[in-house]
Amino acid sequence: MASIRLSSLSKRFGQVTAVDRLELLIPDKEFVALLGPSGCGKTTTMNMIAGIERPTEGRILFDDRDIQNLPPSRRDVGFVFQNYAIFTHMTVYENLAFGLRVRKLPRTEIDRRVREMASLMRLDNRLDWLSAKLSVNELQKVAIGRSAITEPAIFLLDEPLSNLDAAFRAFMRTELKHLQHQFQQTMVYVTHDQIEAMSLADRIAVMNLGVLQQYGSPAEVYNQPRNTFVANFMGSPSMNLLPCSAVENNGVPALSFGEVGMLSLAQDDALLRRFRTAQAPSLVFGARPEDMEITTSDNDAGLAATVTFVEPIGPRTVVHLDMGGKTIKIAKEKRFPIGIGSRVNVVPPRGKCHLFDAESGAALGLE
Repeated sequence: MASIRLSSLSKRFGQVTAVDRLELLIPDKEFVALLGPSGCGKTTTMNMIAGIERPTEGRILFDDRDIQNLPPSRRDVGFVFQNYAIFTHMTVYENLAFGLRVRKLPRTEIDRRVREMASLMRLDNRLDWLSAKLSVNELQKVAIGRSAITEPAIFLLDEPLSNLDAAFRAFMRTELKHLQHQFQQTMVYVTHDQIEAMSLADRIAVMNLGVLQQYGSPAEVYNQPRNTFVANFMGSPSMNLLPCSAVENNGVPALSFGEVGMLSLAQDDALLRRFRTAQAPSLVFGARPEDMEITTSDNDAGLAATVTFVEPIGPRTVVHLDMGGKTIKIAKEKRFPIGIGSRVNVVPPRGKCHLFDAESGAALGLE
């Protein structure tokens, strides 16, 4: 198998920089997701790893071996595209066997591997079907199976589930993890869907405008975002971000949110430590929707808000609130009994709040 190191990797198309000095180490046998919005450079990065695109600058190393001049066919890389790219005039069996026949494996070995892969992808009863007759969901299973069956050292997947229905996407996430566990491949997975990234990946590389924003485990990226872009991009609903100012209230450090209230830091040691690293009075306060509380009682520790929309989503409810012209969301694990237009107090979670520099967007107080 193989680790992947991207060193000062850049790709420019004319005046447009698609990837800018990317530094990334993908350990052997790990599942890494490249996550970000459209145009952030994640697919371009994957194409450079595969050899489809040539870097403008920088190096790509597999197990510390520079593969810059190796053609795609010699990189031992499997690639699954968003649009399937299978031979629709062939049967499912012939599609799965294609790469093995190119490698001139014995017929008995090809048959064994094809039937094992068909069983793993639950295509046993489709082996004799022409691929043109398959459903969209089945086409993508064939595409994944055809690339995985050759057992490449590195497996690249470019938004392979985006065309599938929601229920089947959930099923395929499980199948992909089983596949990676069975073949012990290094997997790189491109997606704009943070749910996919968090449920599948050992590590997530969050990208924006060609620049790596943060790289870490799903828990690290979700719980310790390095900047406001990561904080806003990760999570559904995303983190609430509120502009505020650093002030003192009767000699006690506090955050002022204008007309909606003030938050004393006397009882929150973690937030106070972040507060003390601030270099400017203008800050951004952050808290996850599932961590915030709502109360209808007067609460000096709360911030005033008005309920604008109540959104029941299965086992939980997302409450939309207006807080001084800024919309925030709070996720509750049960039905919310307060109606639209109600005045409430929002209580930030002690020990689970974040502070960011308003100008740079960088998180304060992270090591």
